[in-house]
Amino acid sequence: MEGRVIVGQEEVAARLYKIGAGAASVGAIHILSLLLSWFVETNGGFTVPLTGYVFPESLILSLLGGLLAGIGLLAGYLVKRVGLTKLLIGLFAVLGGLLALASPLFIYLVRILSLNIKGYPDIGMFAAIFTGIVQLGIGALALLTPTKREIIPTPAPLPPTPQPEVFEPAQPTTTTQRTTPPMSRQSSRAATTRFIPASDIEEASCSICYEPVQREEAVKCSNCGTIYHRGCMEAWVGLNSTCPNCKAIVIE
Repeated sequence: MEGRVIVGQEEVAARLYKIGAGAASVGAIHILSLLLSWFVETNGGFTVPLTGYVFPESLILSLLGGLLAGIGLLAGYLVKRVGLTKLLIGLFAVLGGLLALASPLFIYLVRILSLNIKGYPDIGMFAAIFTGIVQLGIGALALLTPTKREIIPTPAPLPPTPQPEVFEPAQPTTTTQRTTPPMSRQSSRAATTRFIPASDIEEASCSICYEPVQREEAVKCSNCGTIYHRGCMEAWVGLNSTCPNCKAIVIE
């Protein structure tokens, strides 16, 4: 039997923040590409490197494209809602990637070719195109990140290695030992519990994922009365076979 690990909203939010930080870093690298040579003009026997910030259009488009990813990360952190965080980080990163990609393409296809400038593209233009594509991909990754509670299957633990039995010689039973009453089995037995529907709750939160619990999804421990999601509890019991709160053994 395979176990299941529950991925909560906090883990999803942390994943989105990492994606947004990656998009912001790529946007900053794209802005730095403006300092590189985008095009080398060959005029007679002379070569003149043209940096990205020489053209006003590339300067504006690249600055906006690089900054949008950072703005999206900041806005996603401030809203504190996973669904809206995903939307802000993803959309700002995609929009920034489109502007960053449009910057070198516009300069080469519109400005340089229309002015009939002789020469060849340089490393800065390729760096600007590459960072724009990467920023687009990171934005798409953010938009495709699931925000609902996930249940990820994990391999079942290996069975314990059987230990060899050690036989000891029987000891003679004395009269005192025969007349001593046996120890109560109930005192040495661990507490047990069942999980039953909690249809009488008005408002509660799951003690595993800390999300609100709807009445039709709620179950409670018959031993300690703690409320859980049915899905959360089934996943927990599949791994541990005990109540998370009181540690009582769950019986079917």
